[in-house]
Amino acid sequence: MIPFVGNAQSHKKDNVSGTISLRSQASILLTGNKNLTFDDIRSSNLSFVPLSSVKENMGFSNESYWIKFSLENPEMTTSEYYLETARPITDIVDLYLVDEVGKVQRQHSGDKIPFSKKTVAHRKSIFDISLKPHQKMEAYIHLKSDGEVVMTPLQLYRKNTFFELTYQEQVFYGFFYGILILACIIYLFFFFALKDNAFIYYGLYVLFIALMQFSLDGFFHQYFTPQGGWLSDRSVLLTAFISLFFFGKYGDTFLNLKKQNRLLHQLGKALGIGTLMGIVILCAAPALPPFCYPLANGVGILVLVHMITSLVVVKAKKVKVDPYFVIGISCLVLGFVIFILNNFNTIENSFFTNNGAKFGIGLEIVFLSISMSNRIRELRMENEKNQLLALQRAEDMNDIKSSFLSNISHELRTPLNLIMGVATSLQQNKEEADLEEKCKLILSSSKNLLGYIEDILDFTVIEKGTQELKLVSFELPETLSKVMETYQKKATAKNLDFSFSFQGSLPARIIGDKGKLVQILNHLLENAIKFTNTGGIIVTLNCKYKGKSGVALDFSIQDTGIGISKEKMSTVFESFTKKSFMDKREFSGLGLGLFIVKNYVDLHEGTINIINNVQQGTTCELSLGYEMDDTELVLDQQDEMAATDSLGTRDILLVEDNKMNQTVVKLLFKKWEDTNLTIANHGKEALEIMKEHTFDLVLMDLQMPEMDGFETTSVIRSGKASCNPQIPILVVTADSTSKTRKEIFRLGANDLITKPINGALLFSKMIKNIPKKPHVA
Repeated sequence: MIPFVGNAQSHKKDNVSGTISLRSQASILLTGNKNLTFDDIRSSNLSFVPLSSVKENMGFSNESYWIKFSLENPEMTTSEYYLETARPITDIVDLYLVDEVGKVQRQHSGDKIPFSKKTVAHRKSIFDISLKPHQKMEAYIHLKSDGEVVMTPLQLYRKNTFFELTYQEQVFYGFFYGILILACIIYLFFFFALKDNAFIYYGLYVLFIALMQFSLDGFFHQYFTPQGGWLSDRSVLLTAFISLFFFGKYGDTFLNLKKQNRLLHQLGKALGIGTLMGIVILCAAPALPPFCYPLANGVGILVLVHMITSLVVVKAKKVKVDPYFVIGISCLVLGFVIFILNNFNTIENSFFTNNGAKFGIGLEIVFLSISMSNRIRELRMENEKNQLLALQRAEDMNDIKSSFLSNISHELRTPLNLIMGVATSLQQNKEEADLEEKCKLILSSSKNLLGYIEDILDFTVIEKGTQELKLVSFELPETLSKVMETYQKKATAKNLDFSFSFQGSLPARIIGDKGKLVQILNHLLENAIKFTNTGGIIVTLNCKYKGKSGVALDFSIQDTGIGISKEKMSTVFESFTKKSFMDKREFSGLGLGLFIVKNYVDLHEGTINIINNVQQGTTCELSLGYEMDDTELVLDQQDEMAATDSLGTRDILLVEDNKMNQTVVKLLFKKWEDTNLTIANHGKEALEIMKEHTFDLVLMDLQMPEMDGFETTSVIRSGKASCNPQIPILVVTADSTSKTRKEIFRLGANDLITKPINGALLFSKMIKNIPKKPHVA
């Protein structure tokens, strides 16, 4: 028994499925944002237009629609049907049935109301229609959404046919969601096993794309948010934005865009920020903005375009990309393009277009899973290769240890034998004429022996990872002069030329690790002379100033020696290698020098590069950065005069426990007659004195009993002391390490001066930090 719509000649029936489409006999009224009631619609003479004259897909909309049609049962028995209309995520879907005597039956659906209040407890917008024999009814449907796509299917199903279709859909959805959840779980396991970010990004993308489809199909409202509310309204958009974010991160990681194309990598980050902003808008807005649904679709298109562009660019660079990844992305793109175009109402609505995303996602999961399995295989092969390399290296290290012990035995025995031989000769022949020469031999061999021992100790410290820079102030010109003078003599003894020149003016003092700078230069110059038999060594230094206190020292050490083979060039900075010990003995040494140099350069955050010269020999390019010591700031004549002048009437507090240091400061302050100096022996005493007196500046030592300078400075700056918390504090200390500098400035000290105290520098720093007194006319 089929109900007739309008009249017996104008109904449309699907004899196969047992469904009737009512669209041809229905009419529609667009009321915009007017809140018209059902009584308003019935009583007013509003103009409805045929529903068949408009597309089933009404596009993104937050307006109200009213649809009306008539039903008639010409049979002698009661007919039972289900009416399907609107998408599962449509907010308000109400049905009004009016019989021949004017009685109104109301039914409700939509995801704006609690699921339990739906007339038919189904994820879709379904209504129950029962027509008695020869009964006629007028039907009105009210649709209202908050901005998502509005669709107006009007399908009438026999009840038995509807349940059969529901069972078929359950099989399809079960298969679809089962694959997605299984893929998500598997790739999360792979992430924890392999620690490859591509797996976590892909697993989370699959999870949220499944939740998005779950929301679109009405399951989210049915099972997760049956009471409706804030999350129910935003579930589709939230899951869509989050899935787009992880999809973009997955593509960026899988294609390694950070390395392959920095521009596309930055564009991907910008899209990621855009999706996060969309999430923020959704969470912050009290009411869901109507533009959010088009925005989500637009961002989705941009993400897909970015992914396609990235694939094309990477392939153009002839980088190997798994073909299954390309196929999977293509399927996803095709499915989402169909889905988005359907949302924008540019293609006709159908089962395929409605579920285009599901088909695309399903095929994408299949092909990308194959692609990810290939990635797993590649990671496994790479892991096996690394294990083989580690095994080979372990075997090499055993050989190296044996060779190293043999080599070090020879290197240490040689100077020891010479020392012992010469010492024995001196003991037996006390009046030998060549006593001075033999003493020189002993001294030279002892220095060589000491150098080897120092290299071994340095290597041990580096291997433990405990090396650090000892930052102290030292004189740069004097240090360089001593090093260059030493190697000038060594070069001359070997009949080699040696020259040292520098460009720019050298700072008098810099803050750094003097010992490690000397070691770096010693190793590099020692190698240059050792491996050069004819010609000479040219050392140049280019001094570049950076800002007010920074300086970069760029060394170039060029020799005319034997050079370095291509095979050894790649391992020149490694610790003793198997090849270096298996070579025939031609040059002495442990093979640790350049390894130590490279580690010390890295500790300075500098750079070093060794290259073969075009004709003969090698050139080593070394760059190290330092800070200039404040004493390097040379005072001009006016400053010198000012240093002997007065600070004016000032009150200075010195916090210092060492009596000798107190005396030194007192002597300096005698030059500044109007300046009053008060002395405190530790921090606690200083805080007590500051309760009774006001000072213009504090000279603060750090290491003191009772309360040290760190704690005292912290107390003053926190406002807990009975003094001006902003009083200038000038730290006077012998500890000028970077750690100490960072800590005192973090605590709020204004400046620092190192011991021994330079009077002119102390004066200039006090002038700099003491606030000027207002001028009185």
